[in-house]
Amino acid sequence: MILNQQGVRPGSINMGRVLRHLRYRSEQSRIVTYYRPPIYNKDSYGVETTVVNTPEILMPRLSALIRPSMTADYQLQKSGHNIVGAARVYTPNIQTIKNPILDDASVNVNNFDQTVGKSNIVFNEIEGWDRFIDIGRYIYQVPTNATTNWASGSADATFESDGQTLTATLGTDYSGTINYATAATNTLEADRFQFDIKVSGASSIELEKFATYNGGTSTQFLSYTPATTLTIPTGSWLTIDVPFASGSISDGTTIYKEGNRFAVTMASGASFDDESDFRKFEFDISGAASGNKVYIKGLRFYKSLSWHVHSAKELNRDYMIFNCVRVTGARDSRRRAYD
Repeated sequence: MILNQQGVRPGSINMGRVLRHLRYRSEQSRIVTYYRPPIYNKDSYGVETTVVNTPEILMPRLSALIRPSMTADYQLQKSGHNIVGAARVYTPNIQTIKNPILDDASVNVNNFDQTVGKSNIVFNEIEGWDRFIDIGRYIYQVPTNATTNWASGSADATFESDGQTLTATLGTDYSGTINYATAATNTLEADRFQFDIKVSGASSIELEKFATYNGGTSTQFLSYTPATTLTIPTGSWLTIDVPFASGSISDGTTIYKEGNRFAVTMASGASFDDESDFRKFEFDISGAASGNKVYIKGLRFYKSLSWHVHSAKELNRDYMIFNCVRVTGARDSRRRAYD
């Protein structure tokens, strides 16, 4: 029985707290990535052009309770095979979402915060055809619970781990690359990846670039470069969630930090092939001094489930309920067969 079908109208509900408690006991309570596609200009006839008016919104760490009524319905349509689904998604009300204490802001950067002094002016409410990007399943997790296979590149660093978080302590060459390398590992089914990062020792340490290498040569990479200076936070974790082998590389992607959008340029090496096995992940860090520390955790390649908002079933002061649909392309076996 859902909340609004109970015989007695519920009183005040701290939906953020409810979702946090459920997350420890049920996989139905999730941390999803909120996404709104870019809005394009229109010409004098009212037809959309290719010029972006408002960039995409891509903000991780929104708490949501997902109640699928149909996760995957395999349909044969005129255009070919397709997968559709439907779910009811519960979120805290919009005021709670914009409140900086929604999901423990002392631990994670809150991108939805619109309190005084914050700069997120583009997110006002959840609208039709906005998306909740959920993790369908993990494809590969880069280990940060140990230091094995982590190494310095052009930077000088030493590594340690507390069993969850990797700590890279920068040495005399405190600007440059650090990387994780492994034997050939299949990441074919992944379409996104995410990780958490923070630093200590200085507030001016920058994330210059990060890249994934799929294949055994130096030209088989897909890189992500912030277009403007992106300083890594010192107190809270910055969650970065970006597409991998999905969408258009030329369109780039987005990183949000405390409501500020950083456009990210994506570039692929001459021999990049997302179907090749994963071999290496690399961070390019610009440190401030010897002894600065970089912390990394939760580096995961995953297959996403994208729930599109179709309608709002209920909006009240405690929570919101959205009817969502899932539309994706051909099932994996046919995608591989016809690629």
